[in-house]
Amino acid sequence: MRFLLILVTYLLAVSCQKSAVDEGQSYDMIVEGGINTMYKEQYIQLKKLDGLKSNTGTVGISGATVRVTNGPNSIEFSDLGEGLYLGEMFNLKDTVGNLFQLTITWNGKSYEAQDKLIPVVPVENAFLPVEKSNLNNQWEIKVSKHLFGMRTSNKWLIMPQKDFSEDDISSFRSPFSYSYRLGAPNVLNNLLGKTYNYEVSMKDSLIVSKFSESPRYSRFLYNLFQETEWKGLLSAVPANVEGNISNNALGFFYVMDGIRKSIPVKAIRNSK
Repeated sequence: MRFLLILVTYLLAVSCQKSAVDEGQSYDMIVEGGINTMYKEQYIQLKKLDGLKSNTGTVGISGATVRVTNGPNSIEFSDLGEGLYLGEMFNLKDTVGNLFQLTITWNGKSYEAQDKLIPVVPVENAFLPVEKSNLNNQWEIKVSKHLFGMRTSNKWLIMPQKDFSEDDISSFRSPFSYSYRLGAPNVLNNLLGKTYNYEVSMKDSLIVSKFSESPRYSRFLYNLFQETEWKGLLSAVPANVEGNISNNALGFFYVMDGIRKSIPVKAIRNSK
């Protein structure tokens, strides 16, 4: 599940680097990653702005103690180097309530965050951000990157089965989609109409991965995109986006419920 934290860490670094350096602000670390029930392995990434390179990058933080707890359950994370920490998920049957807490200890200071596990709605009961149209005896697939005014907030990864692999989704270029309960921030911004397009045969299938988001995490992503991708070419310098990490740290610790399903392309709704 490393692919889920790479994108947000990159956007968060973009949103904070210039304003933090130019305005003399100082942050101990940037925290990203969390819990995803689809995977046994869980990742947390810790970084800080690289003072030697001004506003051009971040460096990993090593030597921290990282722990996630849920009632009596605990996940102890090991340091893999370069700011990446790995833990192993406990048996989900032992989950107590829906609250998970992250505790980080580093340089004599503690940083904490909490998020809620929201059960994911089955794919077959959800509105999918994808549609098809006939193109020269094949299907043209369009996957919307952003959908607004939905009943639930989710993160999606929808790809043709013939193109899908775990290696593909481990990179920054992964074609993620997001659905929000909130409305579009600017109906005139043509960036919001972005889609991922594929051509597939009549007999192909799509791999649909769906991840639930807590209301607070969804709001964080919404605000983060407002300060990065959704800004036009003439927009101001991105501002810092408030996360849920305490004690002078940026970022967000999330908890997501995940499912994956293969769906025949013929079952996808037709374009209007």
